[in-house]
Amino acid sequence: MSTKRSKIKAFDTFGKALCLLESQDRELYSWPRNRLALSHALAMHISSLIDQKQKLSVDLCPVLNRSPKALNPDILVHNRETKTQLLAIICRTDYLTESEQDELIRFRRESKCDLVLALSFMVQKNYMLIYVANEDRIEYYHFERNSQTMEPVRSRSLETQADTAEQLTLDRILKRH
Repeated sequence: MSTKRSKIKAFDTFGKALCLLESQDRELYSWPRNRLALSHALAMHISSLIDQKQKLSVDLCPVLNRSPKALNPDILVHNRETKTQLLAIICRTDYLTESEQDELIRFRRESKCDLVLALSFMVQKNYMLIYVANEDRIEYYHFERNSQTMEPVRSRSLETQADTAEQLTLDRILKRH
């Protein structure tokens, strides 16, 4: 399977898992300190959706980098035997900081993972915010809880900071909602 095709398939599986999370596990949003419970439920849904012929495992909280400042995924979909990494997800309950977004890009560049993303559950909002790391930018998506649809919001280059007025920042996100 090509990297581009596997990335598309992984993103599609992730989207379907979000729909399952929303329809079957809504009560977890009301739990205090719910990030691990939501991450576990999402991992279980991803596991139920992946093709078992590929011999993929879905693991929670693998330590891929021991550096204290390193970003490690909360969910990793991979083949343990071949070390092939299909999907890495960093989960948060709120927005990622700019430094975490920078680290997400670094993780994408340094990993052999087809798709690296972060998910902000945004319990206080009617959407989840998804950050998709590419080689030189972050793409932002909203997963609307009520309609269970995902839409692109915008893209932000982390390499070129020249056009900061148009880039998505925490202040801009808060003003929009």
